[in-house]
Amino acid sequence: MIDKLEAIPQVSKIIVNTDSARIKSDYSRSGKVKVINVYQAEPQEIELELTSDRTTEALLKHVEGEHFLQLGPIFPFLKQQTIDYMIETYDKHVVNPEEGQRYDSVFSIRTLNRRYYDSDTDFIREDRPNTFVEDGILHVFNRKTFLAGGNRKVGKKPYTCGIEEIENLAIDSEENYQLAVFIDENRRRFPRVFGR
Repeated sequence: MIDKLEAIPQVSKIIVNTDSARIKSDYSRSGKVKVINVYQAEPQEIELELTSDRTTEALLKHVEGEHFLQLGPIFPFLKQQTIDYMIETYDKHVVNPEEGQRYDSVFSIRTLNRRYYDSDTDFIREDRPNTFVEDGILHVFNRKTFLAGGNRKVGKKPYTCGIEEIENLAIDSEENYQLAVFIDENRRRFPRVFGR
């Protein structure tokens, strides 16, 4: 993930929040990467710790700048093109918007097209509406909006970007790790996803 970010000219600094001595050592000589350890999640926060607003709040106290891209590092198949697209979208709709097109942040979503039932197995919606879920993979925002919105990356008028299903695969369990290894070793079997 760090390699992907280092290749993006618009990214001037990469802040990694970790207590890993190995990562700190590996990137100690990089002019673009800064490793800090400013926020330790409570046990009940573990699932959200990587991209939670509380983590972001702690990080912003230790970094300068106005515009930020925050991503979850546990998504190995997040594409370089997706990161580039999110930055371009932020620039187009937040930083330099056309008349009447002003948004205050950009974030990625996962689209679910499902039928939904209640606990009595009665249809809640039978027409298979799309439901959009904040996937926690990518947020592009600015300090001003974050603070004005009560320390939230998703502003009051966000622009959403759907990303491909494979990019939502998180290494958050042993099974998902093994699945990611299998996919990585067999990329040629997924030409639509990874190219030929």
